[in-house]
Amino acid sequence: MLGAVSAELEGSRSALDVGAGFGALTLPLARCLRQVTALEPSRAMAAALRRAVTRAGIGNVTLVRARWGETPLPVHDVVVCAHVGPLLREDSPFLRDVGAVAARAVMVVQDVGGGDDKFFFDELYPALLGRPYERRRDPDAPLRALAALGVAPRITTLEYRSDQPFATLEEACDFWMTYLRLESADARAFLRDFLVARLTRDAGGWRARFRKRARIISWRT
Repeated sequence: MLGAVSAELEGSRSALDVGAGFGALTLPLARCLRQVTALEPSRAMAAALRRAVTRAGIGNVTLVRARWGETPLPVHDVVVCAHVGPLLREDSPFLRDVGAVAARAVMVVQDVGGGDDKFFFDELYPALLGRPYERRRDPDAPLRALAALGVAPRITTLEYRSDQPFATLEEACDFWMTYLRLESADARAFLRDFLVARLTRDAGGWRARFRKRARIISWRT
């Protein structure tokens, strides 16, 4: 992603990563910019980000535990927001207000169709929950919102891997049981057999391999 938006990053010194998660973009940004602020409301994600920053020996990341709009933020050269669906809805104030804290550019990233079935939900929902998995995806919502604001963004589509590693098969079962909100022993037994057939073994344990497609929507402020 950083290679795809190199023109927007060139000459920038600071970035705000909105919905930073565990730092998938925060850390690479911190390695090429002078200062990065990570905005992340989740306690667990913020803790994971702190650990990642410490392990990497990076000292130019400031973590703010809050949602967008909950706290005043200083102006940064660029603002990045990756895979935070609620902020990219057509009625979200984020796209309208983000220019106030982005001195040079804004970059938002969203998944688009054409990749693998993330987490095998198309198969698991009917088998374990008795209903199809319904996607609530409106990839053109941010484009419509930006058009209404008079913004003509640059759009870049890229493919990437979004593999999910697990140390053990039981950890993988825990992961899917949590995501699907399941508790029964029968559901866990089904998942164990299902995942043995879908996951691959590697040196670190098990891995769910997923190929994804994303769209980067960027514009100058």
